[in-house]
Amino acid sequence: MRIRGVIEGFYGPPWSHVDRLASIDRLGAWGMTHYVWAAKAEPRHRDDWRAPFTPEELQHFAELAHRHPSVALAVGLTPGPGANAREVVAKLTPAVAAGATAVVLSCDDLPALDDGAAHRLLAHRLLAELGCDVWIVPTHYCGTEASTYLGSLCAGLDPAIEVMWTGRCVVNDRIDAADAQRWADHLGRPPLLWDNAPVNDAVMRDALHLGPLSGRDPALRDRCAGVLWNPMEFPLASIPMLASAAAWCAGDDPIAAWREETHRRGWWGLAVATSFDGDAHWPGEEPGPAWWEDVLAALPARAGDVGLDEGVQAWIDAARDGARLAIDAHHLAERLVTRGPGTGTTVRQLGLATRWRTWRRAPVLTFGAGPRVRPVLGQDARGEFVATPAAVTTRTSLVDAAVHRALGG
Repeated sequence: MRIRGVIEGFYGPPWSHVDRLASIDRLGAWGMTHYVWAAKAEPRHRDDWRAPFTPEELQHFAELAHRHPSVALAVGLTPGPGANAREVVAKLTPAVAAGATAVVLSCDDLPALDDGAAHRLLAHRLLAELGCDVWIVPTHYCGTEASTYLGSLCAGLDPAIEVMWTGRCVVNDRIDAADAQRWADHLGRPPLLWDNAPVNDAVMRDALHLGPLSGRDPALRDRCAGVLWNPMEFPLASIPMLASAAAWCAGDDPIAAWREETHRRGWWGLAVATSFDGDAHWPGEEPGPAWWEDVLAALPARAGDVGLDEGVQAWIDAARDGARLAIDAHHLAERLVTRGPGTGTTVRQLGLATRWRTWRRAPVLTFGAGPRVRPVLGQDARGEFVATPAAVTTRTSLVDAAVHRALGG
């Protein structure tokens, strides 16, 4: 794949310039090719898109573009309804002069689905006048069915223009090569895959995605023009999955790369705690006290102690509380079995239940707590979003299961 990298395209606080430079260093070390500046909350990317980039932003673009010889900079812009080619060209020209080798028309999540022809003409104008690569995120960007919008966009679209696709849904547990081929048939070119992993924005803000990349068909490497991963607002916590993704790109073992990264950094305990359904991290059956003790011992006290973003502290605290709760629940369950109900047992159970209630009210999810809500949304033949059952997942968490046993459930 010609394009392999990161697209900072999430909703939420953007990365700092220092974090972006460090990310490019990692991308270069992993053999990746692109960093894309497109965070939704960057004011001159979306909300105030007509305003010129500031001198500081252009200086930052230059530093990003020249940070690593093998990692190119792409700059995204979301032109609102009524945008004309002249103002978009004028806006992006300084970014290209600063060193961006690609520009991205970010037409995702716009209200209109009848602007396909206008988006095509705008992309052609940029290609003609900027002298750089042009990519477009269409308003219809996921699913497997074609639409009138997509047909209008791609009818006569220059083959040099890359068109992005997020897969069958906005967020996917699996992305299959057969779906990519169907989308390529609609586009008239291989799609550039925007993979919404490990992103945790919008309705997913209570989750932390520290697990490995999984569910990506290896044959995608032969069906797509490239892959760009959308990270979390936490640049450091995004590293394990991005390292796993880089290994997948290279044809190596993504699980092994993830395991090496989390163990080396001392993040394994938190990665396990913030996994939802177990993929390669949880035990095959409900764990006993020894497993919980191992996880608790592997959890840091503070995010800064192991070089993690300060913003992940809430998950560390919830994970430590959950692990202690599960350990105490196992001990209480053993007491009930060996001694039978006796004086004080009900009080112990009441105390455990009170702590359990507090843990369940935490604003973040750990050890499979739920419900988990995700934008597992496809787009139909009209380009309208359609929810799938996987958008809401409920299950009994590992902590819940331990407490249920101790309470006699």
